[in-house]
Formats: sequence, C-alpha cells, structure tokens
Amino acid sequence: PISPEYGGRGDPAGNVAAFETLAFGDLSLLVKFGVQFGLWGGAVQHLGTTRHHERYLGAIASLELPGCFAMTEAGHGSDVQQLQTIATYDPDAQEFVIDTPTDEDHKEYIGNAACDGHMAVVFCQLVVAGEQHGVHALIAAHRDQRGELLDGVRIEDCGEKMGLNGVDNGSIWFDRVRVP
Repeated sequence: PISPEYGGRGDPAGNVAAFETLAFGDLSLLVKFGVQFGLWGGAVQHLGTTRHHERYLGAIASLELPGCFAMTEAGHGSDVQQLQTIATYDPDAQEFVIDTPTDEDHKEYIGNAACDGHMAVVFCQLVVAGEQHGVHALIAAHRDQRGELLDGVRIEDCGEKMGLNGVDNGSIWFDRVRVP
C-alpha cells in the first residue's frame, strides 16, 4: 500500500481485505484496483525517488492520476532481461527518449492503458552515450489531462477477452517520447 505521508493508510492487512472484498463483487474492478495501487502505485513507491513520491503518490492514492505498469512486450512477454523498448539519454536536453524499435517490441496487454491511464512506469533498456545499462523503469506520460494521447504515443485497445472485459487492456508504442 501507498505510504501514509502520501495519502495511503499504511495498513497492509486492510489493503488485502479490501482487495479480497472486491473479488466478491467485480473481478474486473479487482484487477483495476491491483493495477492502480499495486502495480502502478507500488512501482512508483518502490522504484521511484523522493521527488517521484512527492510529485505522484498523493495523486495516485486519490485516483487523480490513473496509471499503468508497462513491462510486458508482445515479442518477449515478461522476460524482463529481453525487453527491447529503448530509453536513450539525451544529455543536451537532460531527457530520456523512449522508442519502440520494432512492432514486436510494443508493450502488450497493459492494464489501464486502453482508456483510463495517463502515465506509466515503462520498463526499458537504458542507453547512455551509446552504452547499454540494462533494464530501468521510467515514469512517462502518455495522455494529457483531457485524456488525449500525447505526441509519439500510440495505444490500441486489446479488445474483447474471455473474461474481465471491464479491464481496459491496451498495447502501447512509443516513438521518440521525451521524459524529463
């Protein structure tokens, strides 16, 4: 759960009880809850810095900032070491540039991506000065406050599934998306 100083309750047992209770009513809602608070919020809390915590966790906890956990790729599944999405550091702009090099490298089956998510923790191969530094996670916006896709981002809905159709799974492609 999200830390109390950022709007969470600091009650892991209560969080588990709430999670279990949601399963009695709507499994799609349960999955979206898990994506928002466990995957997206958890990644920001555990992989982010104090700057990320102060900027995002309160908005994540209050649902003002719906987000995604963008790790899985179409061609590589969840084999994290083989992910091919690239983040290249641009020292002149002091930004990272995220790219999906080939179609099979797009992020696949990402919860909250098709409709609701505005930002994502994106897992990608970090390249600095031509040297690869392995998988890193960056926080990247993909929609503006009105819900419109940002330049360089393409998202497609994964469509009907065998169940849990209330979860807006989507595929995400990045084309020179800049992250401060």
